[in-house]
Amino acid sequence: MGFEISGLDEMTEALKQIQDAYPQEVKKFMQSEGTKLKNRTVKTAKSSIKQHTGNFVKGIKRGKYYKYSGNGADAIRVYSGKPAHHGHLLEYGHELISHNGKHIGTVKAYHIFKTAADEFESTYESDSEKFADKIADKLN
Repeated sequence: MGFEISGLDEMTEALKQIQDAYPQEVKKFMQSEGTKLKNRTVKTAKSSIKQHTGNFVKGIKRGKYYKYSGNGADAIRVYSGKPAHHGHLLEYGHELISHNGKHIGTVKAYHIFKTAADEFESTYESDSEKFADKIADKLN
């Protein structure tokens, strides 16, 4: 479970061109953006969930940088993993069922990853523009 930030097509095309010239720079940029998104997600989780009973916040992680094989797009994701494998239950909500199969109630969906990704989108776009300008200066 995770959300990826997809930039504008122009920004993706610019990053592809930069990737050819400076692959390590793009990798470092994507990792730093992934860390920023992870921190934003943790902040959103702490403010959204009032009852802290488990390891949900400890389980929010930043994934590795990778390139899609089909279109060559750069990506990094933020997801909920060990020790909080129940992240999807908080993200999308779930039904509470007793051991005898009786419906007890419903746990609301918090949409933490989606909210954090939406909030981070403008930051990502501005950071991408700054990064592209920095690399363009190096190319000239």
